[in-house]
Amino acid sequence: METDEELRNLEKELKWLLEEQVQKDLSEVHHTLLECSRRFPYRMGFDDRTVVKPQRNLLSNPNNTGQIKCVVTLLGDSLCDADVSFRHKSGRDNHVFKTKFSQDGQWSLPQIQDAADHLAQALAIFYSQGGDHVYKTAKEVLMIIDKVMKLLISGRTCLSFPKRKTIEELINNRTMLIFQPNVPNDVAVSFYVHSSKLILAVYNLVHTNNYIEIVSRHQVECTVQWLNEAVILFTIAIQQCQHLRDKISAVQLPSYIKSSSSSPSS
Repeated sequence: METDEELRNLEKELKWLLEEQVQKDLSEVHHTLLECSRRFPYRMGFDDRTVVKPQRNLLSNPNNTGQIKCVVTLLGDSLCDADVSFRHKSGRDNHVFKTKFSQDGQWSLPQIQDAADHLAQALAIFYSQGGDHVYKTAKEVLMIIDKVMKLLISGRTCLSFPKRKTIEELINNRTMLIFQPNVPNDVAVSFYVHSSKLILAVYNLVHTNNYIEIVSRHQVECTVQWLNEAVILFTIAIQQCQHLRDKISAVQLPSYIKSSSSSPSS
């Protein structure tokens, strides 16, 4: 009898959640994602407002000791202008090598593009459901939440955990051809994003017997405010989804508890 009473109470709580709370909570997630989309540099098809403007950035590092100097213009998901100088040893001489992007040269930042794509897919889920959709089962809600969380975690990961490039990827990166004059063949450079930071890394290489080795690496960086806000908003949306998931999981019926998939790790 106690079990029957518990089931009836669970059914009442679940019914109330589905009718009164789920849509409100999902609307909060949707609002957070729209705010996040405004932190990205180009229209995503859902909201054409953006807080992103072309930004001239000085990259620096207190431990750099003058090895690298760099000023770049970040235009959305691309660098459209850059002046770079770094110390370069040629034979016994040690001098400062200066270079810059060619007139029409751009350095794309695929991490930003990929994060925006995941965010757009998450937003598309909300638009496919419609604002007046009535959720009838816990399973339906959890499936939506899990899809959204998976996309948001992937989007945040794009920005927060850049993939490490191999030596081959660094030296064969055709984007390096935009530099005028060309970067010396014993040097590789890479621009990338790490959370809220835009980073330039300069690698000094040595070629021996058809083998290439990195002998030193130096980097400079700057904080990009809208990137920082985007990472924070990704995290808030993930937490909102997890909070709703916990509510539903707490009152779903035992028959579904056994078959429910575990939530994505946040």
